[in-house]
Amino acid sequence: MFGTSWRVGRIVGIEIRVDSSWVVIALLITYSMYLRFSFLYKDLSTGAAVGIAILAAVLFFGSVLVHELAHALVSRARGIRVQDITLFLFGGATRARVESRGPRDEFLIAAVGPLTSGLVAGLFWIVDVFARGALPGSLIGMFGYLAWVNLLLAGFNLIPGFPLDGGRLLRSLVWRATGSFRQATRIASLAGQAVGWLLVAGGEGRAEVLGQALVCDPVHRHLGLAVLDDVPAQFR
Repeated sequence: MFGTSWRVGRIVGIEIRVDSSWVVIALLITYSMYLRFSFLYKDLSTGAAVGIAILAAVLFFGSVLVHELAHALVSRARGIRVQDITLFLFGGATRARVESRGPRDEFLIAAVGPLTSGLVAGLFWIVDVFARGALPGSLIGMFGYLAWVNLLLAGFNLIPGFPLDGGRLLRSLVWRATGSFRQATRIASLAGQAVGWLLVAGGEGRAEVLGQALVCDPVHRHLGLAVLDDVPAQFR
């Protein structure tokens, strides 16, 4: 999945890297945000719209990073070594040998990601509701929009197809029920293939996840391809 990546720092001792593909999605999301806020808030100057778009993109990727940090911190708490976190074209990935422990650890580590995205959505929603009147309408709209985006991310990650968090949850449950890691991975991978092809097919229509069909339709298709690419080769 990854190409060239660059180390950008450490957070609580965990190395954070950015994949070269991340630049593409960063530009697309920033442009999408710019189009959205320029359309919704006609009184915004071009400079202000660009500024809010950049802020929204930074907060969005910060949310993705927090999601991955949650995986990493729970992994460390369970005694599993975390190699690094990499932000890439369609989100982030935490490199840790989660499967080396057992189904209970995998369940806990997978579950904390969508839960964290849900909590982040709640924080943005609180700002949206309680800062009205104190902040400009465009900023309030940005926080409300980011709340919905994070809620969507939480829901998307709960889809039971590997390598999504929901797929890892499914694998942990099947692993616990059957005692076979290989069988559990096969079932979760088959579900992942189904999810991937559905996303590819859905990309032919309109996808409104980030607010602009121009940006989202190809992202929708390529996200499906990324899910398919991450399914273990022996189970495709």
